[in-house]
Amino acid sequence: MKVDSTTRFWLASFAVGSAMTAFAVVGMIAGTSWQQPTLHIPVSASTAATSETLCAATGRVDEEMEGLFTLDSLTGDLQCAVMNSQTMRFGGLFRTNVLNDLGIDATKKPSYMLLTGNASFRASSGNARPADTVCYVIDTSTGRFAAYTFAWTRAVSQRGAPQQGQLNLLDRGTARNVMIRN
Repeated sequence: MKVDSTTRFWLASFAVGSAMTAFAVVGMIAGTSWQQPTLHIPVSASTAATSETLCAATGRVDEEMEGLFTLDSLTGDLQCAVMNSQTMRFGGLFRTNVLNDLGIDATKKPSYMLLTGNASFRASSGNARPADTVCYVIDTSTGRFAAYTFAWTRAVSQRGAPQQGQLNLLDRGTARNVMIRN
């Protein structure tokens, strides 16, 4: 069978195009596999906001969930609401009042800051262990501060069951060495 020059041209062009496509695909696969990151850096972010009568901050409770800490400046009530990953509703609620811990007279109209930080406490006996977050409350009028956390049972959360309890005072201190008179 005799093949004319036009057919030979098209067959050669097809062969060259197929070879170039194959090399391009192999090059892309090799290039993307070499560009994979060698170091995994976990990213975590907390946020805080404040108004005249309410402070709010978020903090990581465990590997899956964050808690929303709110502080009512009028009453001194601090609470943490934790979303449940199974029910997609708030499934944890932990509360305390900060007035006594900070030695605050509520009639003086205190001014607060609310911050959170990550913590990795040693596991205690039983399933409940301290949450992976510490909530810091600062009275900006006096410079006094206190740190809080709560007992968290991840297995209870994974079952979708609610949890509630006390926000526990870890420690307290003062950031100001001189008393300011009003």
